[in-house]
Amino acid sequence: MRQILDLIRRNQVHELGRRLLTLTEAERGEIGRALPGLVKDLRAEKTAELARRDYAADWERAWDEGFEIDEMLDGLATALLLAGLGTITGPAAAVSFITGRDVNRRRALGLNVADAVRVAASRPVEWQQDVAVRLARRIRRPDDRIAPLAVALLRASGAEPPDHDPLVVAWLRMMTHPNDPLTSALLLRVFDAEGAGRELRDERLTPAPTRWLARVRRDVPRDQAIDGCVSRFLRGGEAQDLRFFVRLHDLLAPTPEESAGRLRDYLRLLPSSPGPVAELAARQVKAVFPIDRADLVEAVESLTFRAEAKLATIGLRWLDAELKRTPSAAAAEFGPALVTAYGHTSFDVQSRAVDLTLKHVTDGSLVADGIATLPADLAALLTTRFPGEPSFEEPAPAVTFPPLPAVPAPKPFPEPSSSAVREPVSTWIAAERWLAAFTRDATRDRAALRSALRRRDPWWHRSWVWADPRDWMEALSAELLTPGWAPEEPPAESWPWGHQVMQLQVYAAPDEDASGDSVVRGPIHVFSGHEEVEILLEEEPTTRRGVAAYGFTGHLPEAMHGLVDDPAAKTRGHERLPEPRRVTPLHLFLLHRFSELYDALRDDVLPPVLLATPTLDNGHLDPEVLVDRLETCAEAGREPLPADLAQALMRLPRGAHPAAAERAAKVGSAAARAAAGWLAGDGLPDPVTGVEWTGEGDHVRVRPLLRLAAPTGDRLIDEVMLAQPGRHVSDEFARHPDWYAPMVPSHREVASANCLAQVTGPWHYQRLTVAAFRRCAAADGPLGDATAVALGLLLVDRNPDDPMVGLLLDLAAQDALPVEALGRQLGELVRRAQLGVRPLVAALSELAQEGAPHQVWAVLRGLLPHVLPRAGERATTPQSEAVAFATELASWIGATGEIPEITALAARTGRSRFTRECRRLRDRLAPAQN
Repeated sequence: MRQILDLIRRNQVHELGRRLLTLTEAERGEIGRALPGLVKDLRAEKTAELARRDYAADWERAWDEGFEIDEMLDGLATALLLAGLGTITGPAAAVSFITGRDVNRRRALGLNVADAVRVAASRPVEWQQDVAVRLARRIRRPDDRIAPLAVALLRASGAEPPDHDPLVVAWLRMMTHPNDPLTSALLLRVFDAEGAGRELRDERLTPAPTRWLARVRRDVPRDQAIDGCVSRFLRGGEAQDLRFFVRLHDLLAPTPEESAGRLRDYLRLLPSSPGPVAELAARQVKAVFPIDRADLVEAVESLTFRAEAKLATIGLRWLDAELKRTPSAAAAEFGPALVTAYGHTSFDVQSRAVDLTLKHVTDGSLVADGIATLPADLAALLTTRFPGEPSFEEPAPAVTFPPLPAVPAPKPFPEPSSSAVREPVSTWIAAERWLAAFTRDATRDRAALRSALRRRDPWWHRSWVWADPRDWMEALSAELLTPGWAPEEPPAESWPWGHQVMQLQVYAAPDEDASGDSVVRGPIHVFSGHEEVEILLEEEPTTRRGVAAYGFTGHLPEAMHGLVDDPAAKTRGHERLPEPRRVTPLHLFLLHRFSELYDALRDDVLPPVLLATPTLDNGHLDPEVLVDRLETCAEAGREPLPADLAQALMRLPRGAHPAAAERAAKVGSAAARAAAGWLAGDGLPDPVTGVEWTGEGDHVRVRPLLRLAAPTGDRLIDEVMLAQPGRHVSDEFARHPDWYAPMVPSHREVASANCLAQVTGPWHYQRLTVAAFRRCAAADGPLGDATAVALGLLLVDRNPDDPMVGLLLDLAAQDALPVEALGRQLGELVRRAQLGVRPLVAALSELAQEGAPHQVWAVLRGLLPHVLPRAGERATTPQSEAVAFATELASWIGATGEIPEITALAARTGRSRFTRECRRLRDRLAPAQN
């Protein structure tokens, strides 16, 4: 016994199999009784071994314990199985052992079935047969590890296979030979075993019948095979479960005589079986024509009930042929079938049913109940044919819509209290409160501000470029706490990888001056990726250590490290700004505000108050409050900061403010004079905006376009805030799209253009959200193509939980929804395969039913020409649905006015659903002309 157990421990499978064949029954019994204890000992030994190891945490020990014990048992599974087959006395105990979780391991190495059968053959035949049957009943899935062993033991022992469906499926999956002893017992069970049809679904008839189709035709009696197929059809199931039996039935090709005996079964298959089965049944019924009139009526009713247009058409053909064959027969029996066909989803079926009604039916009462389900044009044919019947033209439904939501008035901006500098900054309101509180307290009570800032949680990511407002807040805090502070920079040889330098060329060689210091003449050309960046030095030779690289970051070769500025020398705020082409203009302007505040703090010229802090939570600034702040700065003898003044002017409400202008003119400062001129006029003319589409498919790009209608004279407004967004905005430098609208609350289309630039670049990973874009709805000013594209992108990425319709309703309530632009741009998104017609129609339908039907109709008038099929294209079902929705919406609101593209398509010959829907819409929009 000890030798056998040692062979198991050492996992010597081949030697173990050889020794098991030589055991006596007494030895088998002794070893069999010891096997369960052996597994427990193996587990205990491995656990004790792990307990002697040194672990830092209990979870590490638990992890190793589970993993290593499983790995050990996976390796010993085959040896334990052979030992169980060769030694355990009782068949039930043997099967229980070898199918237990310690032996039947899912991740164990493959079992050599031949070795296992050889070991089992050393046991009595009765034992082998009992084990084979019990093991077969334990199969749960065709890929069970024990399935090949169970099938092999059944073959070897000659046992009768049990009636167990997974056994049949497992046998079908295995390689078999023509003389397989299990064929006679299991092949007939293919027709009854659950899962057998799905296992054989890939069997083919062409170019020649594959293995199992050919074997069933050869080995199963013909009548039994046909009956098996029909009985399997009657049991029902999914199409893929029945595919094999449909092909087998086609291979057997029953004769009309064979089909006649099974006519009632084929008739039962017509109304509700899967399409391929119903088509097969219809062919068999047709093969035995003529049939009894009652059976034919049943067949026609069953087929017209089917959703498949092909089957419904077959039923109507049978009806027509029968009435032609027996003209004297009354059509009354087929009245229910015609009424059923009237309600079919296929226009061709409806049209054919109407034609047969006009051809064969003389009593309109037979079909009166179904006329109301027909389209208006087909129903009109029947009401004309049967004038005695009531008119079934449906009146336009009385549809009522809920009112649009009330436009909420903006709320007062929260007062920037001293505690604002300690609060986390995650929104634009928090950032504005921080700026206002910091500036005020830095000039009023700097000691108290230092105390508050020391209790603030730090945030710092050690980047050369300060592109996040939190970078600047930390820098401002550090400068206030420790004047002259210089930030710790990343090592020069490992700069942020955002603009990694792929190649560096210097076109001016170093020279030696009188002092022996290295001098460099420019320019230096840097190739970052595929773009060339030129860095210019002073015209004259210089001994300055550094390159004036505006916002440049990247990895420089060691040879160039001497050209890089000493990090401690980078003290001015503007030198920390990112490159303009890498950020959106509004984000760069936001950073300018922080930058100038940082420089003013270092130079000790902070104003007593910021001008640009809003007075309303949509970003607007009260003109009178602006003048009050200008007066405060003048009284303190401090000039407001340039970007702060520019932001304040951009936050003024639209239009002129003469009273505030008169007050500002009396203040006397340069900033007050600029503000007075702005307040006296009509403010900034709306910038010219648009979009530019390029590319197709996966390479579609849309670029927002933005330019001034007229220059303002303020450099920061003209050249920074309202600049044309770059083509390659980096996600690293633009993470605040919800801040944009409050920066330009009177020109929200500018905010939309910046949002669009941020999320449509070549490497955009950020997703525009409804929550981030909703600020635009709370702002003021006209909306155009940039907003339309942004709304379209929100529809493309729409989540079920997104309040997208609520955003559109808010814009509709303000009469600000850019309906014409939406029609154009949604059409572009559809045409460029970015947005599907079906989800678009669903969103527009929801918007109309929630209270904006007139706005949706205005969008549809511009959208439809873009989604209709072009010359040479075939209309799709979603396109037909879009035209049908337009017709329905037009009937709800009584819309009129020709759409030329619809009129042209309606004039085509044909009876397709799309053409019919175009005619319906044309007639709805111009009823007097049609």
